[in-house]
Amino acid sequence: MSHDKVVQIVKLLSEGIGIRAVSRLAQCHQHTVLEVLRVVGERCEYLHDRLVRNVTIDSLQVDELWTRVGIRQARTTPEDTERGDQYTFLGIAADTKLIVSYYTGKRNAESTFAFAADAASRIAGQVQITCDSFHPYPSVLNSFFNRRLDLAVMQKIFKKDTYNGSDPNRRYSPAPYASVFVKRIIGAPDETKICTSHIERTNLTVRHFNKRFARLGLGWSRKLDNHRRAVSLFVAVFNFCKVHRTLGTTPAHASGITDGAWTIERLIEEATRREPSLEQ
Repeated sequence: MSHDKVVQIVKLLSEGIGIRAVSRLAQCHQHTVLEVLRVVGERCEYLHDRLVRNVTIDSLQVDELWTRVGIRQARTTPEDTERGDQYTFLGIAADTKLIVSYYTGKRNAESTFAFAADAASRIAGQVQITCDSFHPYPSVLNSFFNRRLDLAVMQKIFKKDTYNGSDPNRRYSPAPYASVFVKRIIGAPDETKICTSHIERTNLTVRHFNKRFARLGLGWSRKLDNHRRAVSLFVAVFNFCKVHRTLGTTPAHASGITDGAWTIERLIEEATRREPSLEQ
C-alpha cells in the first residue's frame, strides 16, 4: 500500500476513530488497518524507548487507567492474564506534561514492578512522585528509585453510594465526593507539588483519543498485543505531535527532546527510520 495511505490510517487512529470506521474511511480491509497499527505501534514503542531517556523532571504523577480486553473479567480464569480487566499505568511530568513511562497489564505487583523499573530507568536525579493508595507502589517505587525518591499518596474519598437505580440522572455518575486523603510516605515531598490533577486529566485525553478506552461501547481491544500497540501509538502522538494548549508546544519539545512539534509524517519517518519501507 502507498505511504500516503499509511499516513491517513495513522492520522485516523490517532484521533480516536475505531478500526472498522478507519477501514471504511480509508477504503481498506480491517486487517490492513491492524497491520499498520502493528508496525507503527511497535516502532513508536522503540522510538519512545530511544528518545525518552535521562529526563530531568521536578514532579511525576502516576495512575492506572482501566479498560477491558477480549471479554469481561467475570468470564475469565486466573490463568487467563491477557483478557478481562487490563490497566495502563501512566507516569506524566507535571510541568512539561510528558508521558515519561507507561505499561499495560493486570493491576498487580508484577505490572507495578515493570512500570516502576521502566520509569526509574528514564528519570535522572531526584524526583517527587504522587500516586494513589494502590498498595504495591511504596515498596516497589522505593526499590527502584531508592534515595532519589520523595513519595506522597493522594487518594480521593467518596461518600457511600446509596443510589438504587430510581434516578435516571445518577445512572452513570460516581458517588458523591467527600474528601482527599494525603500522606507523605518516603522522603520529604513538597506539599505544593502533591497532586494528581494532571494525570487524571491525561486519563480523559486517553479515553477521548483512543477508541479502545471508551466506556459503554464496542471499541474495546480483542487482543492484548493490539491494545499495547494502540497505547504506544497514542503516547508517541501525544508526546511528539499534539500541541498542549497550556504549553503552546508539544510535551517532547517542552522537555528538550525535540526541536519542535512533529507532524504524523515526521513521526512515522522517525519511528521507521531503521526499518524497511512501509510500502513494501
